[in-house]
Amino acid sequence: MNETAPRTPEGDPLDPESAALAAALLEIGRHVDGETLRAPRWFALARSAALLAQQPGIAALLGVEATDVLGADAAHLTPIELEELPAMHDPLESLAAVSWPDIAVGGALALDLPAASWRSRIDDSDAQARRTAEALDGGTLRVLVAATQDGVTYSALRRAGDRPSGPARYVMGPALLPELTQALAESLHG
Repeated sequence: MNETAPRTPEGDPLDPESAALAAALLEIGRHVDGETLRAPRWFALARSAALLAQQPGIAALLGVEATDVLGADAAHLTPIELEELPAMHDPLESLAAVSWPDIAVGGALALDLPAASWRSRIDDSDAQARRTAEALDGGTLRVLVAATQDGVTYSALRRAGDRPSGPARYVMGPALLPELTQALAESLHG
């Protein structure tokens, strides 16, 4: 996790909105694990409680217990993969083709990028991101970036091809790729 993240009174380095966004990113990471991502995979992020209220069929599939748990957590986000988007490798170009559904309170992407092409765009003020970029010279990054309409952002990076066994394999922080994070956040208001 980001070493400079503020701590809540309970000692958790993430506020509930950031924690929900980080959890959604890790869920997306598990979903695309084992795949090579030559083009961005885009995900709308919906409030789980709102999604369950609008889609009773999903609630029925999950069962009463899961529906009660998800419905009680106002911050929980459900990733919904967007399909039928043009396959463009550049995430900024691809983002221009994304149309967020009405239920989306946020968006996310997953992509493998050559570290060299984005190394200069990694936030050098973030010590973890800088160490990751230095360690990955010549490699490929698995990039996960998410933002909400409220301006909360979160990112996760790791060497593509590594088999993550949880969040420990990722370098995580609010905006490890600031240019991409900002463009994603801005697209949610378009």
